[in-house]
Amino acid sequence: MSYIREFKRKNKDGSVKTYYAEVEGIRDGSKVTQRYIRGLGTDPNTPDNVPINVMHFGYIATRLMQGDLSPNELFDMIEKMGNHVNRENLERIGLFYDFKKNSFSLSLYRKRLSRNQKGAENATEE
Repeated sequence: MSYIREFKRKNKDGSVKTYYAEVEGIRDGSKVTQRYIRGLGTDPNTPDNVPINVMHFGYIATRLMQGDLSPNELFDMIEKMGNHVNRENLERIGLFYDFKKNSFSLSLYRKRLSRNQKGAENATEE
């Protein structure tokens, strides 16, 4: 049975950031070790990596190649599969196939603003 575990990491500036991962406890003799299943990022309720089945993978890939899949339709499909995702700042998506596990996944990439970019203006020639 899997569960969510938090990992605290210290940044270069000394601040601490919390990341979440789905892990599973496996007993090896008298020891219990954790097997990493997937990373959930900084918010465990809205993961950016969603496992999908073969049928949905083919459908999403076909709609993307045809160019008629909007972000809202994609979010609706993911929620119908039973996964809740954050609908904000979607920049691009990735479809992945893992040969070892024989599994498909959908990764959501979001626009990220670093501390340096929040108030910066675009440099354009006039």
